[in-house]
Amino acid sequence: MKLSIDNLKDSNKKFAEINTEELKKHVSGQDPKLVVLSCADSRVVPEFIFDKKIGEVFVVRVAGNVAFDPSVITSLEYAVGHLNPDILLLLGHTKCGAVKAAEECKEDCGELLAEIKKGFNLNSNHVLGNLKRQFELLPSRSKVISKAIADKKIKLVAGIYNLETGIVDFLDFD
Repeated sequence: MKLSIDNLKDSNKKFAEINTEELKKHVSGQDPKLVVLSCADSRVVPEFIFDKKIGEVFVVRVAGNVAFDPSVITSLEYAVGHLNPDILLLLGHTKCGAVKAAEECKEDCGELLAEIKKGFNLNSNHVLGNLKRQFELLPSRSKVISKAIADKKIKLVAGIYNLETGIVDFLDFD
């Protein structure tokens, strides 16, 4: 079935009707305790994965869950600096298309794929290598995040979402 604007309108109307009370609770602001940098993959939806409702998760999504672009970094800084979350999760996933594209790219890969490739030497599982690189570099790429971690205002964690099982394996990169 081809997606249409009418389908989007109908789906949105249903969403609004089902979530009327939940929507009202968050009109005056948000108070998420979890911030997630996730891949933009349509199969990876942090709110669903962790069974959270509207207002409970602040999500930044980018192909390959890379934390090097200024808009990604400043979005995470906003959340960490203004929303007082408890956890900042870098969430990779199995069967990542961006990692696969980086593996297959031989030249002129573009900035995003080149960034992903830089993690390949950290682990033979390139999804893990990319995630480890982002985890290690994020604090050095952001004074706001680095300070929040040092002051124990937020905990930086990493996880791999398994598309096959729906389970997130939390990793210890320390």
